[in-house]
Amino acid sequence: MPNIAKKFYPEIQGIRAISIIAVILFHFGFHILPGGYVGVDMFFVISGYLITQMIAGELASGTFSIARFYKNRVVRLLPNLFLMIAASAVISYFVLKPYDFFQYAKSLQFSAIYLTNMVFARQQGYFDMSRDAKPLLHTWSLSIEEQFYLIFPVFLILLYKFKTHRIAALIVIAAASLWVRFDYIQHYLPTEGFFSFAGRIWEFIIGALAALMSVEIKNRLLHNGAISLTSLALIAASLLWLDESASPLLLLIPCLATALFILSSPNTTAGKWLSGKTLVFIGGLSYSLYLWHWPLIVWFHNADYSLNDTVQTTLLLFLTVLIAYLAWKYVEEPCRQRREKFSGKSVALLTASFAVFCIATGMYVYAKGGMEERFPSWVNAKNNLAAFDFKAATGTQINYPANCLIGDDPDAILKHCAFGDSSADNRFLVLGDSHTAAWYPAFQAAAEAMDAQGVLVTLPGCPPIFGISSFDGAKNICAEGFDRRIRTLIETRAFRKIFLVASWSMYTEGDPNNQPNHFISDATTSSQDAASSKNVISRHLTDTLSLMKAQGSEVVIVHSVPVLPKVIQNLPVDFTQPLAQIRHQNQFMTEFMKQNPNTAFIDPVSVFCDEQNCQTRRNGNILYGDNNHISPAGAALLVKLIERELLQPVKNMEHN
Repeated sequence: MPNIAKKFYPEIQGIRAISIIAVILFHFGFHILPGGYVGVDMFFVISGYLITQMIAGELASGTFSIARFYKNRVVRLLPNLFLMIAASAVISYFVLKPYDFFQYAKSLQFSAIYLTNMVFARQQGYFDMSRDAKPLLHTWSLSIEEQFYLIFPVFLILLYKFKTHRIAALIVIAAASLWVRFDYIQHYLPTEGFFSFAGRIWEFIIGALAALMSVEIKNRLLHNGAISLTSLALIAASLLWLDESASPLLLLIPCLATALFILSSPNTTAGKWLSGKTLVFIGGLSYSLYLWHWPLIVWFHNADYSLNDTVQTTLLLFLTVLIAYLAWKYVEEPCRQRREKFSGKSVALLTASFAVFCIATGMYVYAKGGMEERFPSWVNAKNNLAAFDFKAATGTQINYPANCLIGDDPDAILKHCAFGDSSADNRFLVLGDSHTAAWYPAFQAAAEAMDAQGVLVTLPGCPPIFGISSFDGAKNICAEGFDRRIRTLIETRAFRKIFLVASWSMYTEGDPNNQPNHFISDATTSSQDAASSKNVISRHLTDTLSLMKAQGSEVVIVHSVPVLPKVIQNLPVDFTQPLAQIRHQNQFMTEFMKQNPNTAFIDPVSVFCDEQNCQTRRNGNILYGDNNHISPAGAALLVKLIERELLQPVKNMEHN
């Protein structure tokens, strides 16, 4: 992040170096610092302190110019950012697949107005797997910082002009921001909290409060070795133990510790540790390192150079440092040193050029639908998927439920999410993650053939299990979406059978092609590996089965389809997988079913595989939409399995 103060603070450069090192190691997948993402929170505190220190000093002396401030911000930040974004557009053209390039275009357009945090807030969480296809994901923090730079100087001017109680006003704003982040967002917008400007203001305010503290308090803290060492220890503990499943309230610890370290560290042992030449240099390079490290990660992950993890990580680290240094030395630093020579017109031209490039390029890529012609295999796969006639194969026209808004009202779910024969007494529920939607055509065809009525409930990213509290970094989404919404639906006793559909193997084994994995946690266990995830799933799935059976429904577990090593568009036409490999992939659920013999199940492996291999195509039709979701052609093969299960009588029920 940028150094925005006129006075040089070696200790702050050192703490900034610690922050950027933590962020980079976290993004590179080093498990030694599970709390490395906290480095961004520390950056915000540092920025809040430095910007307030600078503006307050100039306001007190009557020399502050808001025009000069914004001009300096543009000159300081924009050249290197412009270079990185231009490079991201060029390289993304060659490595991002059509859908990912299409999504990239959205973030590129919003980069022009520093609103990428709003784009990513409406997608999945910061820690989700799809982040590996977002070269500009890291610009969310730059957007929040620029939004703060835009608003805060004006607010500070008003505080000084009207002689308002500055500390009290800032505390009120920080308290409101804390409420937004840790209460409102957690309950109503859980995936958006990480990217929320309103939910992040308190971090800047902590830094601002440190800058505006009374001289008496500052003097008590200054040169205090015990406080500086304690602050540094708290920061280290946060980086080592605050993984993404930790309560957001714990972020107060590193943020407050950062502010205390800034105030107390000069001429202390801890301050001297962080004032060494190496850390000071890294701190000065931190903005450039932050800009360039994430796009390099994305490009490598998408280009698939078939390098082993050690070689790839080493190469990435080397290129990150090299490119960041060159961009700093020849772009960022020359502009910073000559910022007073930039005229208002030249700054306006630079800003306009940046905006035009981002918006025009993004619009072009967006209009071209991700420019799929770059990858002929993707075009061929798209045509193959589009050419399949589900009605000709099954006699049923696919008709997804319209306006299926899953709320808390079971009557609304039963009304808007139903399919099949609306007058049938034979009603069943199809419940699960995104695979439920992929299986839906098969369930619809079976319902119509068997004169049954189905109800579809899809909760992407969450297996249909009560009591789990997190999926990757998307904290509480499963608990909020499943427990609260579905429990009352089950208690209506409206369903003869409940089909639980999920990519079980991904939750129990992880996805070998992506990080982070889909490991499942609960209120007491933060799963970091397959073993702990299996333990959580086993306990809570057992409880879920008991609860559903107690409500008069038979539960049918739908096993995972074989998971491919790559998306189908990147595999050879004749690609197959050994059956033994898939059996190992699904071993957990196989063992679970042996331990629960009274629970019915459907195993699609029997359809996708022969005695030796599992296919990806049948009669020329592609059976997958990506690497784990079935296509309509794949769903057409599964209709008979579902019909057979619907014919089976309900058995082994438990009653209250």
